[in-house]
Amino acid sequence: MVQQALHAINSYFFPPEKSIEGTLPKWLDEITRSSIDVKRIAIIGIHGWFPARLVRAVVGEPTGTSPKFCDMMAKAILGYLSQHGIFLPSDAITCIPLEGEGTISTREEILHKNLLHNKTWCEALSLADAVFVATHSQGTPVSTILLSRLIKEGLVHPKRQRICLLAMAGISHGPFPYLKDNYIVKYYVGAGRSHDADAARELFEFMDSESLVSKKYREALNGIIHNGIKTVYVASMDDQVVPLYSGLFTGVNHPSIMRAIYIDGPLYQGNDFLTNLIVFAIKLRNAGILDHGLMVQLSEVVAGSMYGEGHSALYNEIEVYTLAVRYLFETPSLGSCDLKLERFMAQQKNNPFYLPWAMRGVLEDQKVLESQHFSLDVMKLRKQYEDWEPTSKPMKEVKFRLEPLKDVILGRSKL
Repeated sequence: MVQQALHAINSYFFPPEKSIEGTLPKWLDEITRSSIDVKRIAIIGIHGWFPARLVRAVVGEPTGTSPKFCDMMAKAILGYLSQHGIFLPSDAITCIPLEGEGTISTREEILHKNLLHNKTWCEALSLADAVFVATHSQGTPVSTILLSRLIKEGLVHPKRQRICLLAMAGISHGPFPYLKDNYIVKYYVGAGRSHDADAARELFEFMDSESLVSKKYREALNGIIHNGIKTVYVASMDDQVVPLYSGLFTGVNHPSIMRAIYIDGPLYQGNDFLTNLIVFAIKLRNAGILDHGLMVQLSEVVAGSMYGEGHSALYNEIEVYTLAVRYLFETPSLGSCDLKLERFMAQQKNNPFYLPWAMRGVLEDQKVLESQHFSLDVMKLRKQYEDWEPTSKPMKEVKFRLEPLKDVILGRSKL
């Protein structure tokens, strides 16, 4: 019952379409203000993988460094606290930007060493009332494993500290499988035994949840979750490197995990069927309800341009960081229940016939049928589907595949 209650909070308290701008409701301000008791805050920033110049044409330039993540998170924290009339002195927040290249294990060792060699950082981390970890892409498994290690070593103290991990476009289930066939990546991955080549090959190992690196990552995640750490996974709508299902880490489930999607302003259309279908699927996951593989089937459809900025655009948005701040301070934690794991294996090419079955699975899920909130969402989706007039070939194919389910949507909306 407690797990269901916390999942409900994830679903209703942070609906993806809800704006957090403006004046906070009085009841929320009073509850939140009474629950905030922080005098010192530590922020750990961990960048993603910085490949050689050849691959940067695909994954983007390393403009989002660890110091940037720290700075953005600090601004989000100060802005949020000021809404509640709480103002901290400038020295109350300590930024800990950690940098280092290589494979997951290599980076974890380097970052751990760099942290321990800075006594000021270690002291600030130990004395903090709240700890935030902000990371991106390959930094997500690195940060998770590092945080698990810091807990075991007693450098962070989850029994008295409030801790949140923000993972932006995390590569939890690997990159898009078809990137293996990209001529730039294919050349680079097979370019010998350099550190960069090893790191590139390792990314594709996350496509199999039973690989050694995936198991190590999940074990670390299970460890931090059991210690009450809140985790926020934010995927990017038009990511050209990391699929939605990977950025959202759909293979795990726990009420202390929050999922959200970043949609770049020019791409956002409030009444767009596909956008709202993805938001609906994320709301289901936040409520502890399976999406029946819907996210996997839609990920490739919304993939961004190979040379776009979708993979890195989200870490320039302050609201991404603010979501993590709100999630830490405004919701309870439940670390003692088990992290649910599902076997995952990314397919080189998805079977198009799975999409309508995934959609039908969602619409006939008993938990969806029994929820007035989700029933209303289904009614809205039905109207948006009817009005949807996609122009691109991939989007037209999606509408065509979902057409047999139109009667199902109509039937459910009449209940």
